[in-house]
Amino acid sequence: MVSSVSGSNSVLTSSSSSLLGTTVNSSNSTTANGAAAANVAISDTNKKLSDIEKQLAEFAASTAKANKKAEAQSKIQVETFEKQVRKSPYSTNGAATDIGTLVKDSTRLNVYSNLKKDDKGDVFKFRVQNSGEAQLGVLGDPGLRVQVMSRFGAVVADSKGGLGSTSDNYTKLQKGELKLSSGDYYLKITNDGNSPTKDSKGNTVTSKNYALQLSMGVYRKDFDTVAQQPKAGDGMPQQSAASLELQNMLTAAQSFDTGLSGTAKLNNALFG
Repeated sequence: MVSSVSGSNSVLTSSSSSLLGTTVNSSNSTTANGAAAANVAISDTNKKLSDIEKQLAEFAASTAKANKKAEAQSKIQVETFEKQVRKSPYSTNGAATDIGTLVKDSTRLNVYSNLKKDDKGDVFKFRVQNSGEAQLGVLGDPGLRVQVMSRFGAVVADSKGGLGSTSDNYTKLQKGELKLSSGDYYLKITNDGNSPTKDSKGNTVTSKNYALQLSMGVYRKDFDTVAQQPKAGDGMPQQSAASLELQNMLTAAQSFDTGLSGTAKLNNALFG
């Protein structure tokens, strides 16, 4: 009887050991999986924190740069020039309206115009004298697409999102961080092709006002181009290329405010 009990105990002990081993292994596996998941979560969190720190550093640098530029600009007495032209009915580079030369730390080029519902687009030509980081400001009604093209027609920057490098370049251009080499460029303004734009009363907008502003660093001379709609029968721009040079225009009768920030000036031009 004692021997039988002892054998029974032996069986029970062996079985218990087996179950205990399974429990321990399961526990170890669960702990390992939990640790791995925790490490992944920590890694993801660290990456997000690193990205946030990078964004904050970039924002701080951008803000410091903008403040420095604004401070330098405030010390400059700006001259303002203006011309009024009629746009060509053709939305081609060959029929582009010349808006002048972008000179680093010297000129700022401004365009004020509107786009009709069925217009194929407006095209403006400008020259970059020396390579540098350019900035483009745009204000106006929604539903417009803005593109910057090289002299050969290649798209350099595009306001339409999701187009890869050209969309990224447009974001840089808005921040004043896109480097443009010296040479000729074109600005093309078109309807974005999305659903009809509605005003606050729900009416379809058939004429979209806009203002564009190009600069490269600070500026000492402001050149304003007011581009009016073409008349019936108009072809190429009425004036010669030489007469289109903004630098040859007389000082405007202050229809635009001199020395204002880009946003303020564009707002005043569009909305009064």
